[in-house]
Amino acid sequence: MQHKHELPTITGEQFVGYPSNNGGPQDTGSQGKRMSTSEPPEDPPIAQSPHARSPIAQSPISGGESESAPPVRVFLAEGIEEAVDIVDERSLPVKFWRWVCSGIEWLFGLASVIAGLALLASIPIAQFLSLGYLLEVSGRITRTGKLREGFIGVRPAARLGSILLGTWLMLWPIRFVSSYWRSAHLIDPNSGVTTAWRIGLLIFTAVMIGHILLAWSCGGKIRYFFWPLLAPLFFGMWVLRRVVSSDRLRPIVGPVVGTFSKRLLKDLTTVPPLTSWFPPAIFWANLRRGGLYANSRDVVWEYAANLKLHYFFWLGLRGFAGAIAWLFVPVMMIMAMTNLQLENQQAAQGLGGLTAFLGSALLAIVVLYLPFLQAHFAAENRFVAMFEIGAVRRKFQRAPVAFWFSLLITLGFSLPLYLLKIETIPRETVWLPSVVFVIFIFPSRMIAGWALARSEKREEPRFFLFRWGARLGTLPLVAIYAFIAFFTQFLSWNGSYSLFEQHAFLTPVPFLGL
Repeated sequence: MQHKHELPTITGEQFVGYPSNNGGPQDTGSQGKRMSTSEPPEDPPIAQSPHARSPIAQSPISGGESESAPPVRVFLAEGIEEAVDIVDERSLPVKFWRWVCSGIEWLFGLASVIAGLALLASIPIAQFLSLGYLLEVSGRITRTGKLREGFIGVRPAARLGSILLGTWLMLWPIRFVSSYWRSAHLIDPNSGVTTAWRIGLLIFTAVMIGHILLAWSCGGKIRYFFWPLLAPLFFGMWVLRRVVSSDRLRPIVGPVVGTFSKRLLKDLTTVPPLTSWFPPAIFWANLRRGGLYANSRDVVWEYAANLKLHYFFWLGLRGFAGAIAWLFVPVMMIMAMTNLQLENQQAAQGLGGLTAFLGSALLAIVVLYLPFLQAHFAAENRFVAMFEIGAVRRKFQRAPVAFWFSLLITLGFSLPLYLLKIETIPRETVWLPSVVFVIFIFPSRMIAGWALARSEKREEPRFFLFRWGARLGTLPLVAIYAFIAFFTQFLSWNGSYSLFEQHAFLTPVPFLGL
């Protein structure tokens, strides 16, 4: 007697997205497993014609038996990612020129960042923005391990710097004409020359304001402010390209230049549109397109939102509070030497000297950890991280030489800046020496983040000779810093209160004494 073989079936568990028997969602964790034929599930209802026959009945089975199909395994298809290489079709001279322009723009952006930080550091409350930016520099380098990530917002700062610099330069001609009108007005207020200078000043001011607004609407690049002076050169190059790409000269120039470089031939014969470099054409194209005001408003709003001023302010405020919490006790102990008053003058001097010595020793210990605690806090963005000494000590063991070098740069760059605190600085000129402060403090923050990033790349502590050598090497650094910081109270304009103006750890500019 022949046994009827049971047809193999594929359960709903073998199909992605196929409903299970109980109507619930499919568990995709069973994909890739072999099917089970012991308990076949019910087939899903399929709409068929009443006269349609079953496919089993239609398929002939020799000998009255159905051949059992092999087990079916279902696998998920793997996504195919194609790497597309973008080939730069520009010629070598054009590439070199673009690299030079890009490098100049980057350097101008870095100078704009430094100038902006110096300006913010000289304004009360806004100093926290400058401190927050510097803390973010060290925090971002700690997270990524790349020094180039510490140059935050250099390209956007270049655009803002070009707008401010170009606008400031365009106001000088107005001041020049205004000086002539004022001189004529002082000599004879009712003369015709004075009236002519007055009318000319009004017309010239209106023209220059329109010129400034035109440069703003085109993007604010520095060349847009000087386009009347650069227009002959740009138009000459534009006309030359049109002539070279003409039907008469192209057959002559093509074989000559194409023999050396086909890419150079393409660059010479490609004529850029006027809307890509000529400000009046750019403005007219934007005006015809419509929505000039709405687009300008949206661009300005997006630029302001990307500055993340609230983030830098909050980061700087917390970093300032954490540094004050660490410096408060040692600084107050040092200040007790000159501010302690007792009936017995000798006892007051002796007790004040002892507290000052202990405060200086405690300041040396704080300085040993505070730069790295601030970088650790900026990387973690947690205020509690400012007090995690154990985490910093473990990181020191994995990169002791880097920590020592970072401490050397941080303390070494901060000591010469105490010379700028001998005389009081007028509020109108505070931003000038603050540039020097930012230039010295910026690399210190970068190297502190680099030291912590070096420790993240290793899992095991370094050899004990490196660890103990770095520990012993940090002792003279912090001792010299505490010694010099102790005597700065006798040189600074603010006296003993200047001990709270620790520019290496607090706001970059110590003149306002936050």
